[in-house]
Amino acid sequence: MKILLQTRQKMGCKLLRKKAAKVQRQKSYHNIDSAASIGLLFDSTVQANYFSARRFITSLVEAGKNVDALGMVLNEEMLRYYTPSPNIRLFSIEKTTLFGFPNNQHVEDFIKTDYDILINICTTENLCVDYVMGLSRAKFKVSIKFPENDFADFALEYNGRTPETDELINRIKQYLTVISRK
Repeated sequence: MKILLQTRQKMGCKLLRKKAAKVQRQKSYHNIDSAASIGLLFDSTVQANYFSARRFITSLVEAGKNVDALGMVLNEEMLRYYTPSPNIRLFSIEKTTLFGFPNNQHVEDFIKTDYDILINICTTENLCVDYVMGLSRAKFKVSIKFPENDFADFALEYNGRTPETDELINRIKQYLTVISRK
């Protein structure tokens, strides 16, 4: 069973790279000031990450940004444990296609939206997250640098260590505030 899952995962990664290469998007650099719309991708399989994402979303909304967030949970049952929010959609990584891609309308809608910035605050690599990052039409994609599928235009490196979500958020805010758009 484990070998079958690994084979499907490898096939999914290969197929995703092909699909991502065909994505047509208007690439352009944005910082926090220049972005009007921001998509936020986060891992809420750990509840603390959900609260970190909510705080980040609140700070962006207070800065006048239009924010949509997409979070992943382990299974459909976990969806009941999170408070509904108008700008946060959750999907279960339990419901996937044969190749391990998320099978959810919220995910497809999120991918089709032309955000000025897509920020991935997931600290570990996951094929469902890679799917969103790879196929998103966002103009500027920000994430940690991952070894398998790195679809970010601006990738932060942590030299092999996995940062805490709040640490990653603070570093992203720092870079996207300091760097000027030209």
